[in-house]
Amino acid sequence: MTPCDRAAVAAAGIEGWLSEAQGRALCAAAAASSGHGLVVEIGSWKGRSTVWLAYGARVRGLKVHAVDPHRHSSEDPRAETLDALLENLARAGVADIVEPLVMTSAEAAGVIAGEVELLFVDGNHSVAGARADANIWLPRVMSGGVVMFHDVATSGYAGPRRVFQRRICWSGAFHRIRRVGSMGIAQRTPKRSPAAAVYATLFGLFLYSYDLEGAVKRMLRWLRRALGLLPPAVSST
Repeated sequence: MTPCDRAAVAAAGIEGWLSEAQGRALCAAAAASSGHGLVVEIGSWKGRSTVWLAYGARVRGLKVHAVDPHRHSSEDPRAETLDALLENLARAGVADIVEPLVMTSAEAAGVIAGEVELLFVDGNHSVAGARADANIWLPRVMSGGVVMFHDVATSGYAGPRRVFQRRICWSGAFHRIRRVGSMGIAQRTPKRSPAAAVYATLFGLFLYSYDLEGAVKRMLRWLRRALGLLPPAVSST
């Protein structure tokens, strides 16, 4: 079995939203690292993506710097996930490969020293939160380094998509842009070719299709509620 095959087995029982194809992309990117930079994960939750990264990082003798406050996630405001993360890492046999940093992304920036070769961002999905993570970490990505943003190509979240459009597709600093499911991937480059620039522009424009999809879904929900096919919305006040 390859390291990524073993990661698939180890991560299969860990709760999370990362698909196997996305996990394999994380594992492969970590395994392909030169070792001259760091592997940093922003948003670990219970460790599904962390395990994939760790199996790849082990190939290069690297550690995964896994950043997450492990409290009050947007999916579950009552969440306390550190114990689950540590248990899952131990069960997967990668506790020695991962350095959990129980803090915010901003706090971790003052703790982690050095350039980043692989950056996986799956943290705060609001526009402001995703922008803040990008402002902190994208300048730390070394030339040739890879960035991977979860939940870019989905109508569920606007934050990661906006950041990927503006800071990756339309920045000129990244090429080899692609996606695996909802995850956007790119590589930092000193200068991208005209062809790569055209492709990046088109990729960024394509991502607007998920805004349209989200608008259609909201309209359909409104219509179904107006027709009495859905219960009325619950007020948060």
